[in-house]
Amino acid sequence: MGVLLATLWQIIVGIATVVAILVAIAIPIAAALFLFGGKVWRERVAHVVFIVGALVVVLAIAAIFLFVGSQAFQTFTSSHITLAQFFTGAHWSPDEGAAGAFILITGTLVITVLAVLISTPISIAVAIFVTEIAPPWARQFMQPVLELFTGIPSIIYGFLGLQLLVPLVRSTYNTIAGGYFTAGYGVIAAAIVLSIMILPTITSLSIDALAAIPNGLREASLAVGATRWQTITRTLVPAAISGIFTGVILGTGRAIGETLAVALVVGGNANSFPLQFVTYYPYVIFNPTSTITVQLLFDFKEATPGTLTYNAIWTLAFVLLVISLLLVATGRYVASRGTLRTQQSPATWRTAVSRLGNLPIIADLLARSAAR
Repeated sequence: MGVLLATLWQIIVGIATVVAILVAIAIPIAAALFLFGGKVWRERVAHVVFIVGALVVVLAIAAIFLFVGSQAFQTFTSSHITLAQFFTGAHWSPDEGAAGAFILITGTLVITVLAVLISTPISIAVAIFVTEIAPPWARQFMQPVLELFTGIPSIIYGFLGLQLLVPLVRSTYNTIAGGYFTAGYGVIAAAIVLSIMILPTITSLSIDALAAIPNGLREASLAVGATRWQTITRTLVPAAISGIFTGVILGTGRAIGETLAVALVVGGNANSFPLQFVTYYPYVIFNPTSTITVQLLFDFKEATPGTLTYNAIWTLAFVLLVISLLLVATGRYVASRGTLRTQQSPATWRTAVSRLGNLPIIADLLARSAAR
């Protein structure tokens, strides 16, 4: 498999080289035709430019997957590590011949899930406030605040987490547990930092999803006797659930690929499970651990090409790439299965109202009316 991927990679590189040469030759010709040609030639040139742009994107994505995949399979072909050893092994020390990535994968998933669970309710609440409750001045205030959160570099989040959050977690947990059980590094600090980082992503997409709901849906819900809170929780949120879930998926992708902020607060121990269950109080101890991205950051700078360390790092990168692909595919599928796909309907509000009876609040109210 690794040889096949390497061959395909060489083919992609050859095709990309030929395309780059042709594009370099065609750019002056296309520019001259676009500037001095007639309307027909301008449309043809624009059409060709769009097609070439799409092909470049496709080739770039295919080249990334083939290159990373060809490097990743060297762990199983050249270094003779089995799939079971790599995915179920709990010891990561490639220099000593051990490349078990189970703890790294577990740490990545645990931190990401905790961050999403913390951030999602807050994001939905903020989105509901901005779209349905806040006065105009508050909406204008919230927009730059969300943009500011998005623009803060991840290293700043990491420094703040290291200086403020890690000591807070250490003192709080040890006080509750009645002893010294943690130094503050681990999944709790990393999850809180990531939840703050992905908050703007989930919030922005949730706001867009709620704002895209036709006003006719709100008016119809209120017209049949629903309160404002019932309209929000049982009509608008279910109608926008696909857009909200898409935001959660994209936020998960952001969280699972974050490196610097996590590296400063997670502890960096690749051979320690993030959670340790014990038989005495406090029953759960949070150990310093590591993630896929953090280990890529720590190990790649000292890896020599051809060694197990080098190959195992590329395998971790390929695993992360596949996870990201699955998240994007899931987000696209959920977006295509939305309750209200308003942009596909020429009669938006009429279509929304016609589907209103399928929503829980309306069905409940109609049933009560029939019972009377």
